[in-house]
Amino acid sequence: MDNAESLFRKLDLAYVQQEMVGKEFENNWLECKEKQKPEQGALDQGDKSSFAKALSGFANTSGGVLIFGLEARKDKDEVDMIIGLKPIKELRKFESALREMESRIVERVVVGVEYLRITTKEDEGLLAVYVPPSEYTPHRNQMDSKFYLRAGGVFNSMPVSLIEDLFARRLRPELEFIIRRLSDEQLLVALKNSGRASAKTPYVVFALPDDFRPSGCDLSGNTPLNPWTVISNYKGTNGPYIAFTGNNLIIHPESEVSLLRLEHPRVERTGYGRTVTWSLDYHVYAEHMRPVEGQVEVKIEA
Repeated sequence: MDNAESLFRKLDLAYVQQEMVGKEFENNWLECKEKQKPEQGALDQGDKSSFAKALSGFANTSGGVLIFGLEARKDKDEVDMIIGLKPIKELRKFESALREMESRIVERVVVGVEYLRITTKEDEGLLAVYVPPSEYTPHRNQMDSKFYLRAGGVFNSMPVSLIEDLFARRLRPELEFIIRRLSDEQLLVALKNSGRASAKTPYVVFALPDDFRPSGCDLSGNTPLNPWTVISNYKGTNGPYIAFTGNNLIIHPESEVSLLRLEHPRVERTGYGRTVTWSLDYHVYAEHMRPVEGQVEVKIEA
């Protein structure tokens, strides 16, 4: 659970009065706002502007909580402090108006937004809005056509370079290295794309444990494995390693591609059973993808 969601789950009137009023709130996951006209639930331009910035800025970064109905001021040291409560009348109407506007005030809907009424008396009080970090960044504020992020306790419009980076991140492939058992003497090597973009020109390197060897042919058993190469050293570590370059291979989102069969020694059975574990260090690359490396264990039970 992130900082914003953890705060949102704690919120009630007692928590606000005891843990928030009289304290500084300048951080990257909390924004406090007075409603422009707290005596009514209808939205004013300032309310819409605050809501739109929070949806865009929190969703584009690490998420956050926007609380309407709190008075905040800077102290003599220019630190934002929560001074007290400024309860909103017609609280249900105010919440309903925000919910109705939510899908129209930012470009691309922010998934998972939650609302919490913190009542001081019937239909009067504070309204907290939890904005989760989004997987579909960047989100643009439709009121001023800017993309916001949350940094240093404030919402800032993004430079073009950062907007481009967020678009690229949204469209990256994510390849997973997979090993499956085929038989007592064979394993299958595969790649799965869990990202939202197709993976082009994948390159895979992994360590060959003792007595392991590639089958020498593709999965049909008929065609020689030209893309695979055995190398003796990778990143300064002695092998053997086996490397694969898929120059013409494209792995689409939510697709899995089988690449190679590995042959390994049969595990001899004993009267009490036996488990043998092999570890394979691997490295996976593809166009427009962050490199992935790790270690996978293969267990064979006799």
